[in-house]
Amino acid sequence: MNALKTFVVVMASAIAIPSMADKHDKVTLLEAPVKVADVSGIDGFIGQRIDLNRNVYLKDFPIDKYVDFVVDRQHTSWDWTRAEQHGKWIESAYLSAIQGKDKQLYEKVKKELYRIIASQEPNGYLGATAKSYRSAKRPIRGMDPYELYFVFHAFETVYEETGDKKALTSVERLADYFLNNFGPGKNEFWPSKTLRAPENKHKVLTGTSDFAGHSVHYGWEGTLLCDPIARLYELTGKKKYLDWSKWVVSNIDRWSGWDAFSRLDSVADGTLGVDKLQPYVHSHTFHMNFMGFLRLYRITGDQTLLRKVEGAWNDIAKRQMYITGGVSVAEHYEHDYIKPLRGNIVETCATMSWMQLTQMLLQLTGNTKYADAMERLMINHVFAAQDALTGTCRYHTAPNGEKPEGYFHGPDCCTASGHRIISLLPTFFYAEKGNKFFVNQYVDAHYDGKDFQFSVAGNYPDGDVLTLSILKGADKELNLRIPAWCANPSILLNGEQLSGVRAGAYYTVNRSWKKGDKLTISFPMEERWIERANHSDCKQYMLPGGEIMYDVKPTQLIPYAFLRGPVVYCVDMVWNPQLHNDDCNIEKDIRVDVSQKPVAIKKVDASMMTECFKAKGYYKGIPVELVLTPFANIGQWWRNGETKPQKNADAFTYGIWVYPKK
Repeated sequence: MNALKTFVVVMASAIAIPSMADKHDKVTLLEAPVKVADVSGIDGFIGQRIDLNRNVYLKDFPIDKYVDFVVDRQHTSWDWTRAEQHGKWIESAYLSAIQGKDKQLYEKVKKELYRIIASQEPNGYLGATAKSYRSAKRPIRGMDPYELYFVFHAFETVYEETGDKKALTSVERLADYFLNNFGPGKNEFWPSKTLRAPENKHKVLTGTSDFAGHSVHYGWEGTLLCDPIARLYELTGKKKYLDWSKWVVSNIDRWSGWDAFSRLDSVADGTLGVDKLQPYVHSHTFHMNFMGFLRLYRITGDQTLLRKVEGAWNDIAKRQMYITGGVSVAEHYEHDYIKPLRGNIVETCATMSWMQLTQMLLQLTGNTKYADAMERLMINHVFAAQDALTGTCRYHTAPNGEKPEGYFHGPDCCTASGHRIISLLPTFFYAEKGNKFFVNQYVDAHYDGKDFQFSVAGNYPDGDVLTLSILKGADKELNLRIPAWCANPSILLNGEQLSGVRAGAYYTVNRSWKKGDKLTISFPMEERWIERANHSDCKQYMLPGGEIMYDVKPTQLIPYAFLRGPVVYCVDMVWNPQLHNDDCNIEKDIRVDVSQKPVAIKKVDASMMTECFKAKGYYKGIPVELVLTPFANIGQWWRNGETKPQKNADAFTYGIWVYPKK
């Protein structure tokens, strides 16, 4: 048996740790994700970009020096970028190696994991902060909870996926470090170094905190540990982890001074926007806490926690989610429908945590609106943030912006979050519960379960007709997500039309599946111009701590975007050289005739996710043909056959939203 086959066999036998959640949770998931090892053969555009993430970015990433930084443990400064690389990389690399059957990457990440574990202090501390900096009164550096959040989850994922008990033992010791230093009568997660309740009531903070990271996040940066430590309870059944997580959540109002946790009920009522919870609602941090609330809902059955999170999700999706599925405005949520087109918009960290939060809600509720939102995000914004050459991800990816600027700084929080969410994607495709199986995302791939196997083909979303072919049959209730955007879906089973297929729900086929059975699934894609709803120009202002905020500026111009099904297109100057102006201002210089339907053309490059289009437009008043390409492809920041721009240049502009010719 050759080395690769040996690796595959070993991994198949190692990935046998059953989910412990059902044993310790009062609420069982309606949909449980399948093992990442059971998803193979991912093809098409998404498969190519997942391969880029694994074979280029993760393998080339200089993880040794970041593990050295943790092992040396001399960090005392505010900078967080170096100390959050190892946790995200460990989880990403393990998932990618297992899914891709990549022995080389697997051995590399295992070596780095054990280096980190070997450096753990006797008291359990596993962060990068110098021992000389820490004391009984200051046991952590302010950013430790945020950085170690990803270490917790990485080690827990390793244990769940491989059964590696060293990872479980290490993460328990790390959790015990926090339990021993934070709790009733001990240290607490105060976002201010001096203010305590009730003096902190409605105080606007700036600066940093010893225990809760960035002060303007009002304590939520420390409390996000409720999620991985509650997950540890699910894995071990040790009640001390559950009790600590509940203690954390019960104190959010007191620590923040804004009663933001309690007032999530008003958000659920529809009487308050999530932006009003406190002066600066940091999107990514809120998402991570919300996932902790959902985990506690699973464990305890406390419906108020689910209601709070569903209410926040609904408000964000209604007012603050971009057409691509991305979220966050300058790393926060704005009031009303303010969503600027340019600037520090759609942070990749927020993309990662929003995708995970949405997946958790899907698992708990079975509502396909969450899978629809994930589809829109996956096929538009996730890969738009990824550099098509190196796999590096941007910090922000605005709907209208410039490139290559933004791909090459770092490593920072967002470059790491980008590779993490791409590595997690295969875990979002399918789910199961007993004899029920769910197909949530239609990516060309194989599912290789022990008793049930199938393949999906059709190059969706480029193609709108897919085939699901049974490779190993079983008695299964197969639930197929029918996207809400599709007006006329249809399904054939072995050539015969099935009735009752409707958009925005699962279509269920319950039968004894046989090898060779075939489902032909058709999602006809409408091509259309869409006027931007609730559009406004925006003007910036700043909070005392320097955070960028926005307000409305009146405008008479309303821009349009072009969509094909869920795929969002843009005008990208890389693919419009006929304009002879690479730094074209799309909002000022270009107008488009939205009364005419663009004409489909062949892909202008083989790398395109889907077909391309030509639209009738005007450049500075002169008629032109505009090439429209998928927004997901803006990661190409060079023209084929030409010298690549300098890495920090603003050589090319792009824009989803263009103004119509009057």
